[in-house]
Amino acid sequence: MADLKDLQETRAPMPDFPPPMSAPALLGTLYVLEGSSLGARFLARQVAALGYTQDFGARHLAIQTASPDNWQHFLRLLDTAPEWDAEAAAGAAHTLFRYAIDAVRRTDSLTEIFHG
Repeated sequence: MADLKDLQETRAPMPDFPPPMSAPALLGTLYVLEGSSLGARFLARQVAALGYTQDFGARHLAIQTASPDNWQHFLRLLDTAPEWDAEAAAGAAHTLFRYAIDAVRRTDSLTEIFHG
């Protein structure tokens, strides 16, 4: 919210994200979240060149990239998961990706800027 305030943007209201209903669904959700943290490192470097930092406009990226070891922790968790269902994991990952796309579209409709 502080980043939005810095950028003089408003929050696009979103419905609550449905919680994963099984361990494999949780792993699919975590896959997306932890994978996006890897990409956020690249974004954080790019936006720093534009003046956005952990104190202004890019707090969310600073939080997302604060624990670089999380990906390795996730991979160990995935390797030792007592329960695995590839369809449940993929379905949950797809649900989170769809939620993110919907969030971008909602924001686009408020700002009248198209992000793809």
